[in-house]
Amino acid sequence: MKLHIQLHRLFLSLALTAAGLAGPVLPAAALAKPAAAPAAKPAAEALARRASIGAAFSPGTAGGLTVGTLVPDGAGARAGLKTGDELLSLAGLRTPTTEALMLALRSPKTATLPIEVMREGKTITLELPVVAAPAEVMPGSTLRYDSVAVPAGYRLRTIITEPEAGTGADKVVGGKRPAFLFVQGIYCASIDRPAPSARDAVDTRLVRAMADAGFITMRVDKPGMGDSEGPPCGDINFSTELAGYIAAAEQLRSLPGVDPERVYLFGHSMGGVMAPFITEKVPVKGVIVYGTLMRTWLEYSLENTRRQAGLQGASPGEVTEMVQAQSRIDSMMLLEKMTLGQIWDKHPEFKPQQESPMMTRDRLSSRHMSFYHELQDINIAAAWTRATGHTLAIYGEYDWVTTAGDHEAIATVVSGRGTNKATATMLSLPKADHAFTTHDTLQASLGAMGQGKWADTLPPAVLNWIASLDKPAGGEPGAGSARGSLPAGEQPAAGPAAAVAPTAAAKWTKLTTERYPGKQDDIAFISPTTGWYVNGAGKIFKTSDGGANWTMQLHKPGTYFRCIAFVDGKIGLAGNIGPGYFPNVTDATPLYRTTDGGATWSAVTTIPGPQVVGLCAIEVVRTEFVNAGKLETRTRIVAGGRAGSPAAYIYSDDLGETWQQVKLPDQCKMVFDVHFNDHEHGFIAGATSADVAEANALILATTDGGKTWNKVYQSSRPYELTWKISFPTKTTGYVTIQAYNPDTSVSQRFIAKTTDGGRTFSEIPLVDDHKVRQFGIAFASENEGWAGAMPGGFYTADGGKTWSPAGFGNAVNKIRVVRGTAEAPMSNSALTLYSIGVDVHKLERK
Repeated sequence: MKLHIQLHRLFLSLALTAAGLAGPVLPAAALAKPAAAPAAKPAAEALARRASIGAAFSPGTAGGLTVGTLVPDGAGARAGLKTGDELLSLAGLRTPTTEALMLALRSPKTATLPIEVMREGKTITLELPVVAAPAEVMPGSTLRYDSVAVPAGYRLRTIITEPEAGTGADKVVGGKRPAFLFVQGIYCASIDRPAPSARDAVDTRLVRAMADAGFITMRVDKPGMGDSEGPPCGDINFSTELAGYIAAAEQLRSLPGVDPERVYLFGHSMGGVMAPFITEKVPVKGVIVYGTLMRTWLEYSLENTRRQAGLQGASPGEVTEMVQAQSRIDSMMLLEKMTLGQIWDKHPEFKPQQESPMMTRDRLSSRHMSFYHELQDINIAAAWTRATGHTLAIYGEYDWVTTAGDHEAIATVVSGRGTNKATATMLSLPKADHAFTTHDTLQASLGAMGQGKWADTLPPAVLNWIASLDKPAGGEPGAGSARGSLPAGEQPAAGPAAAVAPTAAAKWTKLTTERYPGKQDDIAFISPTTGWYVNGAGKIFKTSDGGANWTMQLHKPGTYFRCIAFVDGKIGLAGNIGPGYFPNVTDATPLYRTTDGGATWSAVTTIPGPQVVGLCAIEVVRTEFVNAGKLETRTRIVAGGRAGSPAAYIYSDDLGETWQQVKLPDQCKMVFDVHFNDHEHGFIAGATSADVAEANALILATTDGGKTWNKVYQSSRPYELTWKISFPTKTTGYVTIQAYNPDTSVSQRFIAKTTDGGRTFSEIPLVDDHKVRQFGIAFASENEGWAGAMPGGFYTADGGKTWSPAGFGNAVNKIRVVRGTAEAPMSNSALTLYSIGVDVHKLERK
């Protein structure tokens, strides 16, 4: 048992280390902390830069430090240090810890410092030149070192970047920019990254991405770290660290170039625990948390023990044994407020064979026991109810340090706040670990957390979400933002989306069709003039003249035709929702097929697997490929359903003659739409429960042609479903989110948007109106699109930043975009759009 406990404690410690994005290798050039708080300096006196050894250290064999890599021409290299040297003393300090080492480097009084090392069994004394730590560099931004005073009287180092003129000019409104505060994880390490090798640290890359996007950014070093004054970081408690972040957030809001109404906070790991407490004191526009928790530390520790032990391969019995032992340790540490040393003295069986820098008598993962004692007593969930700002909770799919459940809980609490109608979104970052890097599998992430490929989808996910909220003071989202940074009289050139004024949404023409009392469901066209539509009365209509005239091809009472698609002028499919959902629907055949343009239809009986009760969506997928040097097209038909459950996904590679069925993840209980960008990359719009009161909107994605599906979006609010999907390009897509909550105070309506090919989705607001329920959606380009709703509909020309009423009918369930018009059928720039709801409408743009 003892061995398992020791292994787990090390595993947990390593997890906590990664939570702070610092391993056991400590860059001396980036660390400096005193043994005691120095006297406060006058406010006018700039906070001095620490000295630098120019070396990285790792824990030594006797509790000291061993020299790792050396910075070329750094102080250590000039003094004659070599990799593998074990540090014995510096400036008279014997076997210095990192804290003592950095104290000696904070304010040296001489030009050199004596340093003693053990090399190949011999003691060598060298003279270390005192060299100031270099400054960090961030291309495209002006970086400056500042400081902020905390109530205790000492100062913390703040690192501020401001984009150079022309960088992110579209973010400037009235001379002000949005701001981004990064709050790091639990480990005691400096976030100042002057060394070239440290500038690509994953958290620094995130900050750099925000700076490149036009944000003023800030980081703040913890007490005793880097240039910061104050007590040693390893001695402070939760409240002491929190006070520094609160002071930094206040400073950021007050900077001359910052728009105080557009301040965003990013909390990673323990920084995510700090986040609600910070924003309770300092209002922000939005909060992003990544890899964090909301439960008590005792609950988190025990859950972590069980999860991580299982991942290490422990048997169920061994896992239980570890949890039992951990519960005893945590009870003493967190409830009785004992130190690890006191626990070991009382229970020697829990003591590791050898202490490590990660676990000593009074510290765990570099933090004093008092930090965890206070952490156990705080109420994180209650803090989220008092916090300010909209919230984005991001969870890495391969994060084995935290759980998706905590992120979902945060989103649920925020969305339920009664104040300021804050929105909340929970996103899963595919294949990402706790430290912002990706791996091929969860198992691969276990031994290499933070060492995978940089999760380059993280910045777009954050920026897309911010764009969905960003309504600068004095205007609507993006209103005049690009113009605010241009000389008088110069306006940005109109792009494709700007070429069409919002009034274009009013040019729809109502077509003459058979009267229908409610919402009709689908319409499909193979050319600007030839198309079909279906409805719940079991009817299929066809037009050959662009909707001027319609002929009923089929009337099948008891059938509810929910969807239709045609491969060409002859082969088509029509889906029936099936019995048990709508009244008077008795037809149990889910799919019909025609090979003569709709003149006759026959039931499809070649669907294997469990009974497909009904279908809500059909799509024809065409993918170009090269065959023997010739460009050819491969056709696949995909279909999914249904509203009311059960969920099903089927596909055919022989034009609908035979079909295959793929089991969907258990979390998907309803399917409303399916879309593929090509044969491999597709999406399903669904819901997590057949009971609408318990359902969350759900988006699944596949990258292997539908063999496997992964969740890429789930709403945090009950009474929600997705509905329809539109991808104007392979990278940009939109999905409508339906809300059925009877609570009239829950009135904000959303659309999910992706700009990274569907790897992540963010929510963009559509309208704040409880009466609105979204249905169909279609975009003609990345920025210009329409959303059907009841009542009415909406139009955007700026990618969903702003929406205006669209005059194309009520309860529009499907919108089809057809390239070309009757007069110019081969034109790619000319458009014909058809919508179907209560009525059928048409928009023609030549």
